[in-house]
Amino acid sequence: MTHLIYINDNNLLIQAGSNVQRAQGYAWLKGDEVLFDTDATRSPVRHCRLAPQEINNRYWQQCDESSVTQNGAGMRHAADLIWRHLGELKQQHDIDSAVLVVPSHYRQTNLQLLLGVAKSSGIAVTGLVNKAVLALHDKSLESGSYTHLDVQLHQTVSSTLHLDSGVLKLGAVEIIQDVGIHAMHEALLKGLQKNFIQNDRFDPLHDAGTEQQLFDQLPELMQQINESGKVNIGVQHQGRLHSTSLDARAWDAFLEPFVMKILAAGANTGAQHVYVELNAAFDAALPQTLNGAGLTVIEGVNRVPSELLEHREGDAVVYLTDLPSINQSSLAKNPQPSTAADVDDSKKSTPPGNGVVKSSTSRAAAVLDNGATHLLLAGQAIEIDKVNIVIDGSELKMQSGSSNVKSMLAKGQLTVLNDEGRLELQPNDRLGSQLADGVITVIQVL
Repeated sequence: MTHLIYINDNNLLIQAGSNVQRAQGYAWLKGDEVLFDTDATRSPVRHCRLAPQEINNRYWQQCDESSVTQNGAGMRHAADLIWRHLGELKQQHDIDSAVLVVPSHYRQTNLQLLLGVAKSSGIAVTGLVNKAVLALHDKSLESGSYTHLDVQLHQTVSSTLHLDSGVLKLGAVEIIQDVGIHAMHEALLKGLQKNFIQNDRFDPLHDAGTEQQLFDQLPELMQQINESGKVNIGVQHQGRLHSTSLDARAWDAFLEPFVMKILAAGANTGAQHVYVELNAAFDAALPQTLNGAGLTVIEGVNRVPSELLEHREGDAVVYLTDLPSINQSSLAKNPQPSTAADVDDSKKSTPPGNGVVKSSTSRAAAVLDNGATHLLLAGQAIEIDKVNIVIDGSELKMQSGSSNVKSMLAKGQLTVLNDEGRLELQPNDRLGSQLADGVITVIQVL
């Protein structure tokens, strides 16, 4: 069976039919060994704070001959690590042939090197497709321009896509250097560090062991923040448990600079709509915020039969940077491809990715009206989809603007007082907040 390999430096996805598995883009150069994430006890991610000088997590981003730290395993540059990783994936997932789904920032030289490395690792590449194009080709789009933001470990790649005459094509590509998953992780760790120092007089980043403990907890902390709006955090040091607590408002403040940059990157393109791939990072914490701001977070992958993306011209693998819109045409109709050797070196590309677009299924689920039309506070009624709730000092207030009701319910900043387990709004519900005084009433205006 031909596999699809979705390339991202934080989260590679390996698809075989309906089965999708994950591999992280970290390599641990430990003595004369190169370790990936197949052994949980020796996972590079679980040791990235303990042995930072031995960890490389840029090789998939670079996909070139950039040198790596001197090591006893004979790895000289990024391409060596890709070769070694592909070889391990081949063995682990029994991969003989694959379609490679590549990020948009890969140029001609990156693609040629990748094809050569894959061949050397024993994987026959039968197709090469742009990640952004694949991610959006199955959406219900009208003719026009769209933006795909691929949030990677060390950067975000913005791809402009144009849909014309039923064909979705890759356009301009921009790399946003200061927005990436690694930088967001650092912001969260430093924010948590301040909380620990203030509440427990303990600095968890002063010791590599406690820093690793804190880093390892980030996914679980995100989930708890998403579910309950608050979280307790603890780390063990020299036989003592140090702890602190955090609410959703503080968590959001740590990530706000990056969220604002993501929103600005989408707005600057002037596209009709913006799609974002978070690549398995912040799955619980960010989607609702971005969806609430009008962006669409892409989750999962397109389970596209690999044979529909397998294109060759003689011995040359075809690099697909355009695809027919699945709602207007059929993938079986060949697009107008270019070979990897003919890719315009000035046309960078962003990673395509997943394809199933859906709203976040976290606690924010959806605020269904069920007859509810307005919110009422202090004699003022505003439509639910036009109300912006703010916390002014210690009071809840409402104003007209972009609705944030869903996101506040999602983060636990608002709760339905008469039924705290429910997120769905109904007439006569009373909404309150632990962060401020005041009760908002849900009403129906006919």
